[in-house]
Amino acid sequence: MSRPRILIGAILHETNTFNEVPTRLEDFSGRYLCLEPEAIRGRLAGTATELGGFIAAADAHGWNASLEVAAAAGPSGPLFEPDWQRLRSRLLDAAGPFDGILLALHGAMVTQGDTDPEGNLLMDLRKRFGADVPIVATLDMHANVSSRMVSAADALVPYETYPHVDQAICGQKAADILRRLLDSPVTGRRRTRGAMLRPPMLDAADHGRTDPAGPMNDLLDSAAVLRRLPDVIHVGITIGFPWADVPEAGPAVLVSVMADSDLRSADLGRSLADRLWKSREMTQLEFCSVDDAMVLARAGTPNDRPVVLADFADNPAGGAYGDSPNLLRAMLEAGLQNAAFATLADPEAVQAAWAAGEGAVIDLILGGRRTPCLTPPLAVSARILRLHEGRFRCAGPVLRGVEVEMGPVALLEVDGVRVVVASRALAVTDVNLFHTLGIDPATLTTVALKSRNHHRAAFGPLARQVVLVDAGGIATMKLDTIGYRNLSRPIWPLDLAADQDATRILEFAHDDEHEE
Repeated sequence: MSRPRILIGAILHETNTFNEVPTRLEDFSGRYLCLEPEAIRGRLAGTATELGGFIAAADAHGWNASLEVAAAAGPSGPLFEPDWQRLRSRLLDAAGPFDGILLALHGAMVTQGDTDPEGNLLMDLRKRFGADVPIVATLDMHANVSSRMVSAADALVPYETYPHVDQAICGQKAADILRRLLDSPVTGRRRTRGAMLRPPMLDAADHGRTDPAGPMNDLLDSAAVLRRLPDVIHVGITIGFPWADVPEAGPAVLVSVMADSDLRSADLGRSLADRLWKSREMTQLEFCSVDDAMVLARAGTPNDRPVVLADFADNPAGGAYGDSPNLLRAMLEAGLQNAAFATLADPEAVQAAWAAGEGAVIDLILGGRRTPCLTPPLAVSARILRLHEGRFRCAGPVLRGVEVEMGPVALLEVDGVRVVVASRALAVTDVNLFHTLGIDPATLTTVALKSRNHHRAAFGPLARQVVLVDAGGIATMKLDTIGYRNLSRPIWPLDLAADQDATRILEFAHDDEHEE
C-alpha cells in the first residue's frame, strides 16, 4: 500500500490594516521564508512551530510529505499583492494528486487586493484538488475567521495558549485530525460538516489571554469536553484581531463533525458562543498610564527583580510600527537607572550608529517617524555600546528554536537606560535578544518591551510585576478611538446597543451553506 501523499505548507501573516507600510516578501525573512523542501525541513524540523509539528507527525504517520512553502512574517501592513500571489502559487501549483492537505495559516491576513486571502486560498485549493481531499489548517487564536475558511476546510485548529506556546502541539493535533479523516471511507464528497458562530463583538475573553489564567481558560476547557463526543472532529475558539478593518472581524466558535453524524454542529457551539458574548466585560484589561508606570518603576531597588513594562499600543505583534519613543521618553524623564528598552524600530538611527562605531557618543533622533503626531521623535545624546548583526535563536517557550533576524542592531546607552534600536520592528518575546547583546535581563531593575502578552512566557518568571502601558500607538485597545470603515455593524464595543441576538450562525453541510 502506497504512503499517503500530503501537501504541507505554511503562510502566516497578521495584518494591521491601519499600518500604512506594505509588507513585502523580504519581510518574511525576519522570521522564516523557505521555498524548497530541504530548506523547510532544515530550518523548521524540531522547532516549536506548526511546521515543526507537521514534520514530526508526518514522519510518525509514515506520510509522503510534500513540503511546498514555509513563510511567516511579523504582524505589519497589508501584504503586497504580487508577493502574496507568489506564495499562494507554491500551494496551488503543487503537482498533485494529494491524499490530504495540511496548512498553517494565521487567519487574520489582508493583502492589498483582498480582505480574505486565506479564505480564497482554501476555496481555490478545494476546487483544484477536489471535495474528497481533506483539508485541515491551523490558525492563530487571534484569527478573523471568514465564512469561506470554514466552508472550504474540513477542520480549523486554533492555538489554545496566549502567549502562543503551543504551535507545534497545534500542528500535531491538526495532523492527527487529518489522519482520522484519511482513515474514514472515501465517498467522493466532503468528509465533515462545520459551523461558525460569531457574536457581534470585536474582542472577548480578556483578548484570549491564558497566562495569567482568565475566562479563556474556562472556555477552552469546555471546548475540550465537546471534542470528546463521538463524531466530533474539532471544536475551537478564536478571539479575533481587532486591528484588521474587515467585515468578518471578531471572535468565533468553530465546530467540525463527521459528515454522516446525527450531531448538529451549530447546536454544539451555542453555549460557547453565549459565554464568549458574556465575557465582553472582561476584555478591557487595566492599562497603566505612563505616569503611573513611572511611579511603579521608581519604586524598584537594585536588589529587586525587574518590573516589566509592556508598551503594547505600539506593539509590533499587533501590527504597530514599533517606533514610538513615548515610553522611553518617560523613562528618561523619570531618571530610571539600570533599565533597558527593547526594541525601537529605526533603521536610520541604526545606520548613524554603525557609521559612528562602537564607543562613540552621538546625537540621534530616535523613532516617531511613522506617526509623529501620536508618537513624536525623541532627541538624545547616546553612547554606542555595541553593534550587532541582529540575529539570534529563540530560547522559547514562544518560537523555541526559530532564528530571528532583526537586521543590523545598535545597543545604545542614554542617561542610564540601555536602548536596543533595530532595523526591523520586533515584538520582544525572548530573553535571548538581551543575552545576544550581553545583557542579563534578570539583573535589571526595569525592562520595557514592545509587547502585549507574548513576553510573559519568557519574562514573567523573571519579573516582580508585569504592567501594561498604553503610551500611544496604532495597536491601542481603546477600540472606540480607531477609525473603522468596513466592520459589520452593530458591533461591541463600538455600538453599545449591539445585542447577543445578532450572533451570526453559519452551518456548512458538504458544499451547501445556510445561515440562521
